[in-house]
Amino acid sequence: WVDGLEAAKKSPHTVAAYRRDLRLVADLAAEVAGVDRSGLDTGDLDTPTLRRAFARRARESSPATMSRTHSTWNSFFQFARSEGWVATNPMEEIERARTGVQAVRSIEVDDLAGRLLRAAATSDARSAWPARDVAIVATLAQSGLRLAELTGLTLGSRTGGTGARQLTVVGKGRKARTIPVTDGLDLVLDRYLEERRERFPDQAYGDHRTPLFIHPTSGESVTARQVQYLVERLYREAGIRGSVPEGALVHALRHSFAMDLLDHGADVVELQTLLGHSSLNTTRRYLTARPDRLRQAVSTSAAAAAIEREAEGA
Repeated sequence: WVDGLEAAKKSPHTVAAYRRDLRLVADLAAEVAGVDRSGLDTGDLDTPTLRRAFARRARESSPATMSRTHSTWNSFFQFARSEGWVATNPMEEIERARTGVQAVRSIEVDDLAGRLLRAAATSDARSAWPARDVAIVATLAQSGLRLAELTGLTLGSRTGGTGARQLTVVGKGRKARTIPVTDGLDLVLDRYLEERRERFPDQAYGDHRTPLFIHPTSGESVTARQVQYLVERLYREAGIRGSVPEGALVHALRHSFAMDLLDHGADVVELQTLLGHSSLNTTRRYLTARPDRLRQAVSTSAAAAAIEREAEGA
């Protein structure tokens, strides 16, 4: 089953999560069935046993984790049925956890991007590289990239000629999407790369696989932890650390990007495309966080104008 996931080019993170979900519930099911996991057979995995195993797993897991675990086991049993190991899928009788709508964790401060860019440009921290730090902040603020998507960018990710630049991003499930690059971001990236060539003249700039963002001293590809450290430092230097939602250092910039676009006229389908959401339902939460947008949309309809005229006439 895991071989099939890998053959389908699922991301390593997805495969690891599914394997972990399978093993953890299998351990619990073995406890319920009174056998060692090495002796657990698909015949032991009936609905009552799995339901009890899931109940034990739920005691220390979030609704999102339980929803994913349900997907894992449902996928496993669909595979098992296709292989002839089982006749039925017991997961069809086990209710899936409801995750609800996750809150939008954006940063509600004036001139967010401007404050972070100024902090990046003027920082005197020992690890600071202003040109690179400005480029990272500008890319996050104007693209809404996930952390893994940012660190996965290469020199070949930026394509197109002047005035028509774009970034090709590989997101969840290895799905690629393109994001427009404004002239300002393009210039910021050019300045960073010009300084980089002076610092690291021997790097393979002609190779499209060369990482776009690198460490200021080693020249190696920047890591997720290094970006998290940089962003948190800039929050503090910009004086806005207290306004950043807990547990959402870099991801808060993704949410802020989405809310910024929504406030300036983007529609939910455009947001879905730019953010790389596979489901429109995931993107709709931004509208929920801006109820005035829906109210404004309703008030601009022809029906609303007719009703207003009728009300005034009465």
